[in-house]
Formats: sequence, structure tokens, C-alpha cells
Amino acid sequence: MLRIDAIFMLNSLDKIIQDGVDRGLLQKFTSNEQLDSADICIDDSKYVNFGSCSYLGLEYHSALKEGVKSAVDRFGTQFSTSRTYLSIGLYDQLETELGKMFEKPALVSASTTLGHLAALPVIIEEGDVVILDFQVHSSIQMTAQILKANKISIHLIPHNDMDSLELKIKALSEKANRIWYMADGVYSMYGDFAPLDRVEKLLNKYKKFHLYIDDAHGMGWTGKNGIGYVRSQIKHHDKMVLVTSLNKSFAASGGVMIFPNEEMFRKVKNCGSTMIFSGPIQPPMLGAGIESAKLHQSQEFTSVQHELRKKIEYTNQRISELELPQYQMTESPLFFIPVGLPQIIRTIIKRMKKQGFFLNSASYPATPIKKGGLRFMINNNLSIQQIESMLVTLKKEYVLGLLSEGSSPEYVAKLFKLDPFLVNHGVSAGENGTSMNLHATSYSTISEIDSKEWNLLFSKFGSNEHQNLKELELVFKGNSSREYNWDINYHVIRDADGHIILASVYSLALMMDDLLADKNISEKIKELRKDNRFYLTSKTIMTGTPFTKGRSVYIDYTNDDWKEAVKMHVELLQDIAEDKEVTKIILREFCSSQKKRLESHLMELGLLELELPSNCVIDDMSWKDTDGLLSRLSQKYRYSLRKEILNKEEQFEVSFERPVLESDRQHTFELYKTVHNRSTEISVFELPYSLFLKMYEDPSYDFIHLYIKDGPEHPVAVMLSQVIENVYNAQLVGLDYDYVRENGTYKQILYQTVKRAKQLGCSKVDLAYTAEMEKKKVGAVPESTFGFIMALEHDSYAEMQLLK
Repeated sequence: MLRIDAIFMLNSLDKIIQDGVDRGLLQKFTSNEQLDSADICIDDSKYVNFGSCSYLGLEYHSALKEGVKSAVDRFGTQFSTSRTYLSIGLYDQLETELGKMFEKPALVSASTTLGHLAALPVIIEEGDVVILDFQVHSSIQMTAQILKANKISIHLIPHNDMDSLELKIKALSEKANRIWYMADGVYSMYGDFAPLDRVEKLLNKYKKFHLYIDDAHGMGWTGKNGIGYVRSQIKHHDKMVLVTSLNKSFAASGGVMIFPNEEMFRKVKNCGSTMIFSGPIQPPMLGAGIESAKLHQSQEFTSVQHELRKKIEYTNQRISELELPQYQMTESPLFFIPVGLPQIIRTIIKRMKKQGFFLNSASYPATPIKKGGLRFMINNNLSIQQIESMLVTLKKEYVLGLLSEGSSPEYVAKLFKLDPFLVNHGVSAGENGTSMNLHATSYSTISEIDSKEWNLLFSKFGSNEHQNLKELELVFKGNSSREYNWDINYHVIRDADGHIILASVYSLALMMDDLLADKNISEKIKELRKDNRFYLTSKTIMTGTPFTKGRSVYIDYTNDDWKEAVKMHVELLQDIAEDKEVTKIILREFCSSQKKRLESHLMELGLLELELPSNCVIDDMSWKDTDGLLSRLSQKYRYSLRKEILNKEEQFEVSFERPVLESDRQHTFELYKTVHNRSTEISVFELPYSLFLKMYEDPSYDFIHLYIKDGPEHPVAVMLSQVIENVYNAQLVGLDYDYVRENGTYKQILYQTVKRAKQLGCSKVDLAYTAEMEKKKVGAVPESTFGFIMALEHDSYAEMQLLK
């Protein structure tokens, strides 16, 4: 079973990137024979490159090129020795020049990432605590996992939320030796800045508070001698470590760590793992770095910075005049234009390529899947004329791209909570593929829908049956506990002839964020919920309800407009999610063949495939007796059924009486709670007793109570099942764990469930999820089931990863 974890994220990313590769938008190569400007060729087509982070355009500067040539002529192409033993003299020159620039000890690494890997495990000591900004660069987040493995406590705060940061500092100060906040100076997706004035005040206010900050995107283009955004805003505090890049604006190679004192510099140089075990920067790029550092300290450099500043100001001015949106107005050379889903971003980028402009995307997983955008950089290789031409073209192609994908400037403004923009864009939507033959109706209660019509679509395929849903609407409404208030709604889409193309039941409910998380993570979260029962919980929209299972979305795949109907349904759920501040949308449950039909279409709509726990069913109930059941099992499971279940059957008495006395009803409920409290396979809130009261009175429910002969008077196991359309649906199990291991009560109740279904003449048994091995012993076959998920925020996932 695929969990919502790092593997799920990896597989999802793989599909998204591969889709971009297949569309010819990602992992391309230039085909230029020579590069000396912003003009690039891809597949023999010419583009103006707005994807370069070489903000100052120094890669073509004559001094840097001569530095490379001189270094090669004098020292060759490489000097391959660990820096612990020996460094080429160019290293000393480069670190000396950088020390002059920053007026602090400077240690060069082969990349910024390798710098983090060298510094953090050394400077973060036992008893220290780390707080990560939610959007801090991936390289720091990766290194934080090493710190976590070293027993360092890692915490997370919302992006740039200084109030949350101060609360964390106060909460951690008593026990922590030092509290390290890790952030970026300029954030690489949205181009926004760290609130350094607030950070500096906290550094001065709290003795234990320290700052570790990555200014890779702030280097060069701002600050005296190009020492970057961070140092342009605050002095180098004696509790601050600054790490920045010698790529990007610096136009060389590597990273540099700037320390507040010689002692820290010495210790990282001596003990940093990548200073010992990674290869060095090679002579050619050391030569470029030395010349770049000298250039940064020259009189010429201020004019280079000034040239870029004028282009940034011009870009901001024209974006405003053209009424293009920005997520946040920025003085950095990195711009983010809000769009939405990856599919829409790809469409606009493709349109811009046709017009001769190469732009980047900022999308999932770097941003929430619905809040991606266009990412472009301004650099000194671009002319004002090229910037003007790109922005004017972008205004038109942006609107056309949105409209062609069923979006609009109005929708983007709502999605990103922006002021209205491009209100009178004057572009006709044209044909966007929406069928005018579809008619959608929303219902707030199942009572408004014809029961025969509904059950024809759902009752044979799970428990989302008309009467069931009617009862659940009553149980999960008006309760004092918010986890027991489910907003259950319905959506039906018909064609012009009134035929149903799509029908769905969906619920808005408070759910546990670790619903399908790794078991080890859920166990840790369960402990934390003892102090805060709503820890890592959030509002979720899911098709079906948190209690029912089986089909929750009916789709008529024979209708030509089924994809449009699915899109309409997803858009309805998205609109509700935005209005109700929902964190995720889950569509479920689909079989393998349905998954294949849906996956590419739903990925375009922003929903990623999620493998759910397999559903264990017995489809063949034609056997007459236990021998007949045994004959259908493999040798392995025949042996298990005989030894572990049939040999112990005589120990038990089985009752099918419906609980009538309140004490019996409560005991049944307590047995269920015992199982729920131990479960971490699927994390859900405990069901309320009011639901059990409904089940006790519902004639469609069947009860199996298992007693041990000469044992306690009360049952030691119970199974609550529902018979719908001649299918025996096992829904809830309860166990007294004092008898599970010795007496095999769980295995026995499963077997008795199958026998009971046979006794009632049922044509199928649905044993639900989990415990596949035990269910196979009684004849069940696991069937793969799938869902699709849209995560509207990443905070909970990131926090769960810190609990690994």
C-alpha cells in the first residue's frame, strides 16, 4: 500500500516531471554552438532566455573568462585532492578575497548544498534546537534530516511568521542550549524576502536565539561589494551564519559559508564531512571566482548593480502598467506570476515558447499544487527591449492560456487572494471545450434524490446506499464535538437527455492529517494527541463519507462528455475547498481499470494518484460447507485455516443476537474502541456511540458475538456487518485483546463472518481493509483500490516528515 510519505511524493513528482518531459517542456538541451547573450536555441528554435539566475550577467565578462583561461594554463583542468590534505593555492586566494568582501571568516565549498552538509552537523550541537521556515530551501531541509538523526529536535513555522517564531523561541528557551532559525534571504519560488528587521530584533532580544540563513538568490546583485540581500539589510550578527552561492550572480562555482568568528570557521573546516570527503572546486572555476570577487570590490561593480536595478524597476513598472499579477511585489530579480495548476502553467509556457520566450515554472512540489505560477528572472544579459517585448507578449498569452484551460484572471485573483487584475483584458474566451449539454445539480440531502435512481448506481458497490446516507446525515449533524459534524452533500451531472453522467456523494469533515501516513509516524502523532486531540487535523473533502466505503463517484464512461463531467465535479469541490479553508481533496475508491482511465485527466486537474489499502473480498460463495471453502484455498492457507481457526472453533460459542440491553450495547462499543485505540494503519477519529445506536436499530445490520466457553460472561469479539443487495459488508470489529493471541479471536471472528454470510445466502463478502494475511486465510482476495488527492497546503506533510 502506498502511503502519503516521501515515496508517494517521489512517485508523484516523477509523473509530473515526466509529463513535462513528454510535452517537450522540461529537461531540454541548448543547441547553440556558442553562447554570448540571452539568446538560446532549443531543438534549433531560438528563444530569449528568461530562465537564467545569472542575475548580473558576469559569465561573459572578460575578466572572469581570462581568470578561467589563466587558471587552466597554469594549473590544468583539475586538482584532485581532499581539502583536508591539500588545497590548490587558488583556494586561499578566493577565500581571502571573500573574507575582504564580507569582513568575516569565509570558507568555500564545492556547492551551497555541500556547504550546508559541512556546516550544520558541526555547528548544531547536542541540546540545540532547530526551527525551519516552511519555505526554507530544499538543501537545508535535506540537511535537517541528518540533524534529526543526530537527535536534534526540529520544528517548523509558517512561512515568514515572526509571531510563531517568537512563540517557539519562548516555548523552547527553558530546555534548549541554543535555538537556531533557518531561513532564506530571498526565497527561490516567489522571490519574497525574509523579514530581517524582525529577525534582528529577535537576535538581540533572546540570548539563545541564533540565525542560519541561505542567501543564494540574494548574492551579488545587491549590497556593498555584492555581499547580498541579507547583509544589505542587517549587520553580520555575532549569532549569525550566512551561506551563499558563488554561482548565480557570482558567475563562478561553489558556495561560501560566512562565520561570525574564527573558532566556528576552524571547526567546520576541520570537521565538516564534505570538507573531508567531497572533491574540491577545480582550478578553472576557482580562477573565475577570484576574478569575480575582485570585480565585486572594484569601482566598476556599482554600475553593474545599477544596470540590473534599473531593469528590475522597469520590470515592476511594466508589470503594474500591464495589470499582470504578482504574488508579492519584489525588488529582487526573481519574479513569480500566479497561475494555478501545473497544466495551466505548462500551457502558458508553451504559448510563450511559440512566441520566442523561454520561462520557467514554479510548481508542485515546491508550491501547493493549485498555487503554482510562472517564474522568470531578470538579468543583465537581457535588454530593456527584450523585457518589454516579453511582458507585452505575456499579457496576451497569459490570458489566452488561462481561458483555454477554463481559468480566468478573476479566478486566479480569488485563488491567490489578490486584488482584481486584467478586469478588461479584451480577450475572447472562444471555444474552451466546455460542453453546453451538461447540467449539474447540487443537493444538501439525499432525501432530495430519488432512492431507486441513486441505489441503481451505488448500492451494489459499497455502503453509500440511499438509506445509509440518510441515517448518517442525522447522526453527524449538530453535535458538540466538531469531529462528529460532517457536511454530507451530493452532486449529479446529466446530459441534455437527462441521463446521469456523474453522481457523487462527498463530505466535508475534520480528518486526521496522518490518515494514510507511515505507521511509525502515526504512532508518534497518536502520543502527541494525548495532549492535543486535534493535533495535525484539518478540514478535508472526500468523496463518500469517513464511515462508508466502496463506490462514491459514479461515472458513465460511455458518454463522450464524461471527462468534462469529472472536471465540473472537481471544480465544484475546489470551490468549496477554497470557501471552507480545506487542506485536501480526496476522490475514492476506484479499481485498477478506472484508475487507468482517470489518472492522466485528473493529474491535469491537480489530483495525484494514491494507492489505497487493498479491499479484501470473497466473490465466490458457491461452496457448500467448510470442506468446500478449504478446497478454494492454496495449500498454505488451507493449513492456516485448519490449524489456527478450525482447531480452535470448539472453544467458542457464537451468538447472532442484536444487542438490546444497554450494558450489552456499551460493551460492544467498548470492544470497538479498544481496536480503534490500537490502530495506526488508517488514522481516523473514533466513531460516536450515537452511530452504534443507529446500527443497533437498523434491520440491515447483522451482529456476531464471540464468547469463550467457560470464559467471561461477556463476548470477547464482535463483528458489525451490513447486508446490502445480498452483499455481506463487514464494517467494524471489536476485540478483547486479552484473548487475541492465545485464543485467536480475531481470526475466529473473520471465519465466523464468512460462515454467517453463507448462512444468510449472501453472494459476496466484503471484509474491508487491512490485515490482508489473516483475511486470506478465510478465502478473501485483496483487490487494489485507488484514490486521487489534491493537497491544498504542504504544512502538515512537512511537519509529519519531521516526526520520522
